[in-house]
This record gives sequence, C-alpha cells and structure tokens, in this order.
Amino acid sequence: MRLARTSPFALIALGLAAGAWLATQFAVPMWLSLMALALAGLALLAARSAHAASDVLWLIGILAVLAFGVLRATAALPSPAPNSIARYNGKAILMEGVVAEEPDVRPDQTQLRVQPLRVLSNGDVDEDVGDLVLVRVRSDFGSALSQKERVVVWRYGDVVRVEGRLEAPPRMSTFDYREYLARKGVFAMMSRPDDIERIGENAGAPLHAQLLLFKDRVRQVVKQILPQPESALLNGILIGDDNDITDELKNAFRRTGTSHIVAISGFNVSIVIALVVPLLGRLIGARRASQVALPAIALYVIFVGMSASVVRAALMSSLALIGLMFWRRGFTLNTLCAAAAIMLIADPNLLYDVGFQLSFMATLGLVLYANRFTVPAERWVNARITSPHLRKPAMLVIEGVLVTTAAQVTTLPLILVTFNQISNVALLVNAIVLPLQPAVMVLGALAAAVGVISIPIGAVVAWPAYLFLAGTIRPVEWFSQFDAAAMPVYGFGNAAVALYYIVLIAITVFISAAPATQIAVRRVARTQRKTIVLVALGAMALAGGIVYALQQPDGKLHATFAGNSAVLQTPQGRRIVFAGGGNLVPMIEQAMPAWDASIDLLIVPADSDRAASDVLPILQRFAVKSIALVQSAALTETRAAITAHAPASTLLQVAGKERVVQVEPDVEVRLVNAGGIAAIASHGRACVALLGSAFATPAMEGCDLVFTDARDATALQALKSRWVVWSDAVNAPAEGANARAVSLRDVERIHFISAGGRFTLAEQ
Repeated sequence: MRLARTSPFALIALGLAAGAWLATQFAVPMWLSLMALALAGLALLAARSAHAASDVLWLIGILAVLAFGVLRATAALPSPAPNSIARYNGKAILMEGVVAEEPDVRPDQTQLRVQPLRVLSNGDVDEDVGDLVLVRVRSDFGSALSQKERVVVWRYGDVVRVEGRLEAPPRMSTFDYREYLARKGVFAMMSRPDDIERIGENAGAPLHAQLLLFKDRVRQVVKQILPQPESALLNGILIGDDNDITDELKNAFRRTGTSHIVAISGFNVSIVIALVVPLLGRLIGARRASQVALPAIALYVIFVGMSASVVRAALMSSLALIGLMFWRRGFTLNTLCAAAAIMLIADPNLLYDVGFQLSFMATLGLVLYANRFTVPAERWVNARITSPHLRKPAMLVIEGVLVTTAAQVTTLPLILVTFNQISNVALLVNAIVLPLQPAVMVLGALAAAVGVISIPIGAVVAWPAYLFLAGTIRPVEWFSQFDAAAMPVYGFGNAAVALYYIVLIAITVFISAAPATQIAVRRVARTQRKTIVLVALGAMALAGGIVYALQQPDGKLHATFAGNSAVLQTPQGRRIVFAGGGNLVPMIEQAMPAWDASIDLLIVPADSDRAASDVLPILQRFAVKSIALVQSAALTETRAAITAHAPASTLLQVAGKERVVQVEPDVEVRLVNAGGIAAIASHGRACVALLGSAFATPAMEGCDLVFTDARDATALQALKSRWVVWSDAVNAPAEGANARAVSLRDVERIHFISAGGRFTLAEQ
C-alpha cells in the first residue's frame, strides 16, 4: 500500500467515487449502507486493537470509505421534494417566485432559475411549493414579450410573476437534460411563458447580489473596450461568461482541442493567489498573506459562478495555502485528491458532472506526467541549444506541447465519450496559443480594472490585451477550417474507457515504482512469460464466461420505457427500439450483451425530420438491421441520413396499411401508420402497444400494456388495457382510462416483464 503512505487522499477519493458510482448503478437500501459502514468501522477498531499490519488497516479503512460513499450518494440522489413544483407539470399556472441564481443571458433567450413562492392553478393558491423552476424568457422580437425584453434586464434576487405551462425537462438524444437539471434542484421548466413581469427586487443575499452586479459591470466594460470576438473571449476567460462567443468560434475551439482556454480553471485561481500573496507577503508576511488570500479566493469563486472546475481549483489552492500557514508544503496529488474528496462528500452528484470529470482528470495528468515529460525535454534543449536567448522560447513551445499531452493522456477517453471526436491538431495549436494565456489573463484583467474606473483609458490599456487575444483566436479559427482538424469517433463505450484507464494505471504504477521493483518486474515478465500469458488468458476467459452467463436471454419479453421511447428485448435476446426521443443509448446498452452491439428493429415513429433526428446517435453507435419509417415526404433528410450512416440496414416504409415484421418465431411486431408509427409487439398472450403520439386503433384492442402520451383518452379507454405507461409528452394520466396508470413524470425509467402472459411491473 505504498500509495496509501504517499497519497492517502487518493485512496479516499477513489473509495468515495466508487461508492457514489455503486449507489447510482444499483438500488442500495439505506439500511444496507449503514450496516456495511458500521461493520467496517467495527472491523477497523478490532484490527487496531489486534495491532494488525498497516496494509490491513488501510484496506479496511477504504472499505469503510466505500460504504460511506454509497451511503452519502444514496442520500444525495436527486429526487423531487414532497411539495415539489413538479406536481404541476403539464398544467397551465400563474407563479410568483424569486430568481435564485444569476440569470443565464444568451443571444436568443435568458434562463432564470426561479424559487417558487406561490402558485395559482384552477383558482387555488398554493404557498407550500419546493424545488426550482427553469424559466426561459425568449429574446426573439416577434414574440408577445419582445417589448418587455427590450427594457428588462433580469437580475439575481428579482421577484417575478410568470404565467404559462409547466413541463418536465426533456431527455434528449445525446444528453439527459432532465437528470442534469435534477442534480441542480430543478424539476420543472417553462419554455414558453405567456407573460412575465418583475414585481419586486433585492430578495436575494446582499453580498452575492453585489458581487454579481460588479461582475455584470466588468462584463459590460469588456464589451466597450474591446471588439468582438476578443471581448467575448476575455469575458469567458475572466468571469466564465462565454455566452457571447459565437457557435462557430466555440466549434473552432472544440475542433482544435483548445476549449480549456475558455473555461475558468485553476490557472485563473492561481492568478488570484499570485496577485494577493506576493504583494501582501512583503508587508505582513507569507502566513498572514495566505489568510487574506483565502477569502479572496472564496469571493472569486462566487464571482465567477462556482463551476466544478473552479471549486476544485479553489479547494486545491486553499489547502495549499492552509499548509503554508502551518509551515507545510502540500503534496500536489494529495491536495488534488483531498479537494476531490471534499467535493464528493458535499455533492456526490458531481461524479457525473462532465466539467468536474475533465477538470480533475486534466489536473491529474499534469500532476503525474507534466514533470516526467518536461524535465527530460529541458535537458535535451539545454544540451543542444547553447544560446540562452533561444532556450526560453524553445522551451515555451515544447512545454506547451508536453503539458497539453500530459492533460490529454488522462482526459482522452472522456473527450471521446463526451464529444465523439478527437482533434488532430490539438498539440500544435496548443503549442501556439498556450504561451499567450498568462499575458491574456494579466493584461485583460488590468484593462478591465482600469475600464471600470474610466472607459476611455481602459480602451487604451486594452490594446496589448487585444493583440494577445487576437493571437489566440486567429490560429484557432485557421486550423479549425481543415477537414482533417478533427476526426469523429463513435462507439467508444464504457468498456473501452475502463480498459484504457486500467492499462494507464498499470503503466503509471510501474514507472513510479522504485528501480529495484522495476527490475524485479522485468525479470519476472521475462522468465515467467508463458505463465503470465496463461494466467491472463484464464482470467479473461473466466470473466468472459461470467459475463456471457449473466447476459444470456432469460426466455422472457422485457419492455423498458424512458422519456418518449421504449426498448423491447425478446425471449431469444433480440432488441426492438421505439425511438420516440430522449437519451436512448445508455438504455439500449444496458439491454445489450457485450458481444452483440446490434438492434434488430429500430422504429422511428415521428413524421418530421426534426423529431426523427434523435435516431442518428443510435445509428452511429449500433449496427441496426431494420429501420421502420413513415412513408412521408417530411422525412427526406432522415432517409438520406439513414442511408449515409446505416447503408446496410433494411428500410421498412410504413404507408396506410399495417405491416408485420417477424422478429423471431414467437414474436411479431405489427406496424401501423396512425399519425406516426404505432407498433404492436406480441409474444404468446402478451401484447404491448407502443403508441407514442400516434392514435389508438382497433388493432391494439386487448393489449395488456400500452405506452402513450394519452392525447386520446376515449380511444385509450376502449382498448381495456391492464397497464398504461404515460410518456413525457403530457406527464399526467388521462381521465377515465381503464388501466393501472404509471407515469414517467417522476421516474427515470419503468421496466415490465412477461413470460408469454400478462406483464408484471419489475421496477419503477
């Protein structure tokens, strides 16, 4: 347990992360987590009393941390409050509330997160309302709100009265927006308010409000002293506001692998420390200067918006400063992992925050590999370049490449999974623009500070910052124009991510080991090569056999519903996907064995290109054998996309008549064009009707299970179904439906099982 002695917080953070992952993947009861934690605690006390070896104590301690991680994550799983505003989803309401966070101002809309105070619905007043509502105030001048929006600037602490229809946040094709908002306490949204007005002000925390006012002042000053797009980039770097950066420029940063330049990160926090500690250290000493820097960092974090990367960097810097106050130097890996552990204890949901993942892994790459890469490079430069005037610029370029490489070593799998592309020019472009960033930060901050006092003088001071900002933007734009600048990557799933990190950890542990250990490992690898290969093959065969046995079909028909979509798995293991919209890829992967990434029948029920576009990520990720589409001129682009992405797939176009697809001997699917495709899957006496937005037809009568948005309650009642699952389209059961009603309003997914007879609700 050498790692435990050199970096104990690494194991603690790893245990917490593993516990949080287990809690979200499996329904672990609270009592079981408490029991596991208590047993681990008792085992630790017993081991200490028995004077057990330190490795044994650490192992038991990590198991205790794992149990605590499960317990903490289970308690923090996002769920609506008992009095949640989500109970009004699908209804038109009049709501009064307070803008609880800084408004997110975008070119086409302003997003307000509102804490409800009272709700008026159907003449009743409800003042017991919990959770937040996301209100989108449009900025298009053709709307009824346009005249108000020309003069209203929404601020934190505003009291607003808003009228409109509440709805559940959607689950999109590549991103579960509902889960993302739920982790932030938002369980309802109003995308198109009929009316909104400010009826009060200053209802928020005074200090927070003043900081946000100053932030807005800086934002406006930067816009006045610099032209676009340089002003937008500086606002993104200084205060974390990238809303004015055009989509084209954001895409250029992504294609060149330089998006980290825009993100607020540890570099920004280090500037705060660099400005406070050295200046005050000469006057009052380093320890007292550190005491001043801590509140300065806290104010800066609040100022820029408390994103995961900023909080992580602030915690790392604060821990290092606290160490300085006590005359100790913090070990960087320890400091990073301690910051991660604190953040995961405070909010286990951060484990699934992409910003936190990328920020932590990029910093980990710098900690583990930056010196390993740059020290040999510096020796090489010193040995070959004799002029000191040439060494420094050479090292700037080389360090830019190597530091970027160090960060990409640990973030590459996350980038591939998140963005489905890899930049081929990232190393080169980073080598060009990274050396400019210290000057951008310092000169830009100086120009903004002067501009707050005097706009004309600030505009003059901003010229040097402009040169460095333009020197950042122009290479990014130029390199991004090449078709080969970025390469799309699909199909890099969780198994590939796990394998990558296992290999990386093994290599890192080996190169970090003592020379004697490395020599011993090489000797064993050389002398016991056949044994190692046989053991590895045996372990792989055993793991593969276990996975194969666990993923064998169980002879039952499974129906899983999420959002507006469904996945059916037949008794023989074939898969039918009803792609009504939402983040389907994870749900399909769960129903899919590791050796078979194929879909037997993909049903696209929509009758428009826009609605059908959600199937493209499915086509890019899986091998689809047959695709059912409505025979409609409105799907011209979708048919072209299917031909391009899945040329081997059989295209089944459903016209007015019913079409039958025999998926396997005992399972058939009838496809009906009823205002969009409706599907009826049958297995023995079991029948499931997938309506989506289609209308109920007599062909569905007698189906045990119906999946619908319940627009036609009368026709639905005539089906006499035993179970009805309502999708996200309406979020509430229709009145008079003669069935057991299950709604996807408050649950992520619903799972039914049938052995050829009636369906049974397996989990909810």
